[in-house]
Amino acid sequence: MAYPHGSQAALESQRAATDKAVAQLVGQSGAIKKAPSRIKDRMYSVVASVDSLEYYRDQVDNPTDITAQQVLDQYTSIIDDQIQAFQELSQVDDGDLTSQAEPLVALEHGAELVSQEDAQLTLAWRSGHFDDKSWEQFAEVVHARRWLVQDQIVTAFQGTAKTKIEHVLQSPEWSTLESVEDAVLASGTADNDTVGQIKLPAEQKEWNAALAEVADQYTALIRQQTSGLLDRSSDKAHNLLVTAASLSAGGLAALLLCVGMSWRITRSLSRRLRGLKMATLGLAEDRLPDVVARLNRGEKIDVESATPPLDYGDDELGQVAQAFNAAQRTAVHTAVELADTRRGFQKVILGIARQSQNLVNLQLTKLDQLERRHDDPEVLRGLYELDSTASQLRRYEENLVVISGEQPRRSWTEPVALIDILRSAVGEVAEYQRVEVHTEEEVCLAPPAVADVIHLLAELIDNATVYSPRRARSACGPRWSPRASSSRSRTAASACPRRTTPRSTRSWPRPRSSTSSPSPTTSGSACS
Repeated sequence: MAYPHGSQAALESQRAATDKAVAQLVGQSGAIKKAPSRIKDRMYSVVASVDSLEYYRDQVDNPTDITAQQVLDQYTSIIDDQIQAFQELSQVDDGDLTSQAEPLVALEHGAELVSQEDAQLTLAWRSGHFDDKSWEQFAEVVHARRWLVQDQIVTAFQGTAKTKIEHVLQSPEWSTLESVEDAVLASGTADNDTVGQIKLPAEQKEWNAALAEVADQYTALIRQQTSGLLDRSSDKAHNLLVTAASLSAGGLAALLLCVGMSWRITRSLSRRLRGLKMATLGLAEDRLPDVVARLNRGEKIDVESATPPLDYGDDELGQVAQAFNAAQRTAVHTAVELADTRRGFQKVILGIARQSQNLVNLQLTKLDQLERRHDDPEVLRGLYELDSTASQLRRYEENLVVISGEQPRRSWTEPVALIDILRSAVGEVAEYQRVEVHTEEEVCLAPPAVADVIHLLAELIDNATVYSPRRARSACGPRWSPRASSSRSRTAASACPRRTTPRSTRSWPRPRSSTSSPSPTTSGSACS
């Protein structure tokens, strides 16, 4: 707009480069969306500002309702948004990179301020003067640029970069620029012939020549510093990736190690728990029943050998095993004590029963002798009743002997006829007068079974008399079937040609007998 007849090709070339940069920026919309909010907001502001370029380009090409100063202000605003975005991007978590990026931002800002000076002077040299407002704006830009260079750029850079900056600042071209600035600033404080207009020094050619040289050096310096910063950032990023990969690999290795250790610990604990479970079941299902069975057989049990301890270490599971050891020792010890107490009690009962049994047998022997010497029916009836009572006592004493775990002492050496066994069983019943014995079988019982059969029949016959009406008769006799007969013949009975009563079988009271079996309805209850 300052030079309408300038090079249009150069302008279009610069616009194409700008559009390319804008397209690259817009293409990063996905990365912008993922950026932190402070950076995202700033970048969206930059994208929104560059969208207005087309409008202002049209106004530059065909100015209608906009001035050159307004276009300059708009472009300055767009570039300020980009510098502020650059400032936000330089604030990273790495303090070293941030400290290196901040001087570069200042360097970019300084170049922008020099560009603003050039644009204002270029617009003003066409008319040869500044108005008061334009001069004040120019003065603000000059002072801001000088402060930025002296306080931010020169002091921030170190090493080779500082040397190059000092080389630029000490160059004749830079001195030319500052002398032109001083001349413009001085013209504003001098007396001017025209009110509201400040005449500019005629040094445009010197300014343009010096600015072109300084701009090339400045641009090269900015590119060099930017490239170095990007390289250092890349190295930092690479180092961070390597560190992250190392930490991830280490974390993965630690995780795998923890998983492996957990698996081994879990497997070991599971195996120990299964062992403790099997030991517990073994005690409950095998060892304790075996100990009880051995104690019932009268065997001596060593508590320590019967309860082998479980060794599962000193941890919590080992403490459970130790508690279980104490429990099984207590259980076995208690079983042994109970068995010893029971055996002692059985011995006491057996001793008393044996003594009573001896007295009863002696009494029965005396009664048998008296029965053989007397023929008086009344005396014999009394003797038979005493005999029956003594037989009952003997049966009760035999019950005590059986409870004590021993066998009754009565024994026979020859087979005994079934009729004699029935009569002996009836003789041990209190109400033997109510019992009728029915049998026609010539059958004998083997000696080992005689005592048990007599005892069993006496108990059954006694139940029949006790639990039947008082006046009812009770019948007792064998009831045979082909299978039952053959079974008894094989196991406990043998046929005998004549009925004999061995010496050990006394003469029992003679209950009334009959050759025919009465029916249950007439005899009360039957015992067979």
